[in-house]
Amino acid sequence: MDKHTMQVLQDVTAHKEVIIQKVRQHVQQESYSSKSKWTYRAFTVMITCSILFFIAWQATQPMDQVTTEVKDEGKKLLFTDLFHTEVEGKDTTYSQFFPISLYLSQAKNIKYYAPLQGFEAMQSVGTLLGNAVHLTKSENLPFKPNIQEVYAVTSKMDDGSQQTQFQFSFKEKSYTGVDLQYINFTVTNVDRNPLADYVKSQNIEDTADIKISNVALNFMNPVLFREMTPNQGFPYIYYNYDAADKRIYQMTTRANEYYSYYNGYVYHIGYQLNGDPQEMQEEMATIVKEFILGKQ
Repeated sequence: MDKHTMQVLQDVTAHKEVIIQKVRQHVQQESYSSKSKWTYRAFTVMITCSILFFIAWQATQPMDQVTTEVKDEGKKLLFTDLFHTEVEGKDTTYSQFFPISLYLSQAKNIKYYAPLQGFEAMQSVGTLLGNAVHLTKSENLPFKPNIQEVYAVTSKMDDGSQQTQFQFSFKEKSYTGVDLQYINFTVTNVDRNPLADYVKSQNIEDTADIKISNVALNFMNPVLFREMTPNQGFPYIYYNYDAADKRIYQMTTRANEYYSYYNGYVYHIGYQLNGDPQEMQEEMATIVKEFILGKQ
C-alpha cells in the first residue's frame, strides 16, 4: 500500500471515529428502555460496519481513481510528453564568436521538433530543466513580444553523449514575418565547462576591436557580453520556423550576445532591442542572471 492510499484510509478512518463517538455520546446522554438501548447499539454496529465496508472498498480501487489529483500534480513531465512533431532542419546553433564553443558544432543525428507556442508551453518545457531555467514573463521584458515559443533540437556528440538544445524565444514580429525585436535564450546541456580555461576578467580585450565584458554570474562563473558589431564578422545565429514547409531554419544576423556556463549547461542569449544600447545592456544583464539563477 502506497502513501497516497494510506492517506485516503487515514482520512476516512478519522471520519469513522467521529461518527461513532457522536453516536455513543447520544446513547449515553439519553435514558431509554433496555429495548431502545439495544436498538441504538444495533444502529451503532450497523454504522460502523458500513464505514468499514466503505474503507475496504476504497482500498481495493485502482490507484488512478483514488489518487488521480495527487498523481497528476506530482507527475514528472518527459521530453516526449511535450514535443511530438519532428520537422526538417539543418545544423545546430552555437556562438560564432567564442571559439571555445565550437565543439558544439560536432552534433550528429540531429532531430528537430516543431516549436511550442505560448508562455505556458515555455513554462512546461522549463520544468524539464528543473532549476536550470527561470523564465521572465513578457510584461517584465523591455519590449512587448507578440510571439512566445520554444524550440527543441536533439543530437549526439562525437563521444556518443546525448545533447538537447532548447531555444526560448520572445519576438516582436511584423505582419510580414520579420523579427523586429527579440530575445532568444538558448540552453544546451554539456559534459564539460567550455569557459574553464577562458580568462575571467572584468574587461576582456580582443584583437578585433570587439567589446567583450564580464558581468559576472557569481564569484566563480562569468557571464560574457559581446556588443553587436553591425559592420564586421561573427554573426549571431538562431532558430526560426517555417510552418508551411514544416522546417526549422537558421536566421543569421547581428545581435548583442551573452554567453555563460552554469551547472552543466551553456547559456547563449542573443537580443536586438530598440532603445538606448547601454540601458538595454544593463537591463538584459539582470534578466540573463535571473534566467540562470532565479531571483536572488
